[in-house]
Amino acid sequence: MTWIATVDESIRIDDRVYVLAACAFEEKDSDVARDTMRALEPRAGHRLHWHDRKPPDRHEAVKAVAQLSALHIVTVGAPIDPRRQERARRQCLETLLFHLDAAGVEQVWLESRNAAADRRDIAAVDRFRARRVIGHAIRIDHARPLDDPLLWLADIVAGALGAAEGGDPTFRELLVPMLTEHRIRLD
Repeated sequence: MTWIATVDESIRIDDRVYVLAACAFEEKDSDVARDTMRALEPRAGHRLHWHDRKPPDRHEAVKAVAQLSALHIVTVGAPIDPRRQERARRQCLETLLFHLDAAGVEQVWLESRNAAADRRDIAAVDRFRARRVIGHAIRIDHARPLDDPLLWLADIVAGALGAAEGGDPTFRELLVPMLTEHRIRLD
């Protein structure tokens, strides 16, 4: 049994929180998850993105994710200093990867942001390994959401938890049975 996870973020500057969400599932379930996400695709050749969706579409997306055989592991970091978003990402990523590694996830796919940001992520991962926060067995790579709809899962979970941080727990409540949250104080 091989476990994989996809990871995405939601940053709420006004609420001063950084949300980093992972959807972990058995690799054998990845085709079902991709098909579920593609069924939600707004237009052929476009990706589903939480920020671009209206509340009824968001509700439909969260319900679809909640029906999959997946575990949702989320790190919520606060308070965020808007000038130090990369530091907040590293701190949340460290906590999230620790828990994914401990859960036996073998492959993690982070949503690619850009070449420089992806290199910063990999440098941070190398530091986590050097400090033995995570082991060498867990693989961490980047992927683009247009190339793999599995990344949409994490975007939906991050959006749902971000909305809860902003005062709307409606979406989060649908994920609770398969949700684990870790809260950290950002220094």
